[in-house]
Amino acid sequence: MYRILLLGIFIILSGCGSLDKQSILVNAGDTKEQVLNIMGPPDDRQFQGKNEAWQFCKTGAGFGYHDYRIFWFFDGKVTGVNSYKSTRPGVSCVTDIKPINWEDAPDVTLEIRKR
Repeated sequence: MYRILLLGIFIILSGCGSLDKQSILVNAGDTKEQVLNIMGPPDDRQFQGKNEAWQFCKTGAGFGYHDYRIFWFFDGKVTGVNSYKSTRPGVSCVTDIKPINWEDAPDVTLEIRKR
């Protein structure tokens, strides 16, 4: 009984906190499938040509804020990650997801050629 109680508390507490624990496992060059395995399905997905942005959010990530991560992809590979927070009260963080500003996307090196 004691073990079950501790396991329950651990599961509840591991759900608390920010997206840091998950997003730290994502690396530049990872595929969309790898990000899905780590983060689960995105709360928002936008794309423009070969550029794609997935947003994830966590409600009640800390004391009075929602936590957000934007994963940037080019041609199906991670090129960068941005984060932001919202302190607007609300039950769901999805209502405060920002529209993607494509100028914020990380620069991408398409090809390096030696001469």
